[in-house]
Amino acid sequence: MELKNVTLKHRRQLILHHCSVNLPSQSIILAKNHIRTDIVAKALAGFHPIDEGEIHFDEQAAKGKRNKTVFFVIPENYHQLWRNYRLQDISIWLNRPFQQSALWKKYRLPSHASIDSLTMLQRLIYLVSLGQSLNRTVFIFDQPTKHFDFENLEHFYHFLRHDFVDANYMILSNRIENGFTDLSIYQIHNAKLVAFERR
Repeated sequence: MELKNVTLKHRRQLILHHCSVNLPSQSIILAKNHIRTDIVAKALAGFHPIDEGEIHFDEQAAKGKRNKTVFFVIPENYHQLWRNYRLQDISIWLNRPFQQSALWKKYRLPSHASIDSLTMLQRLIYLVSLGQSLNRTVFIFDQPTKHFDFENLEHFYHFLRHDFVDANYMILSNRIENGFTDLSIYQIHNAKLVAFERR
């Protein structure tokens, strides 16, 4: 993904200003707590307008228009989505046939269960499976580990290294974690996206 002179504002906050950078797949963007990572995630996927510049994604965006059916954004509050819905009912609600993916089977997600009965990691895996069933090819995670305990964190790192190793994804977070050291890391600093300097 390439940003060319991108300016992104939200209300009175300037998030990015004339920012140009190439973001590889499997990268993480770090932001301070006061920056709305959900706005950045939506803007990268084409679900929120940018104020200036262009965002290109491979050859599909030769004129700066992103194909929104490519991206699947998993928001920070995914643990609240579809509370009390059974997993198989969510597919019906989305007018999609109920499918059990390889991830679904590996993580033993029960189709008759309600989403709020799952662990935090299982909910995340379910949403990834849902995105795959919608044929989305780029996943943008907004603060995916914010509500994880240490055990879920370790399982999430394992998931990225082993079950999602060939996937196209980007993670937005307010913190650097040990499990992210294999990823390309950028930070929002002075309204620019710059490579993160490890100390």
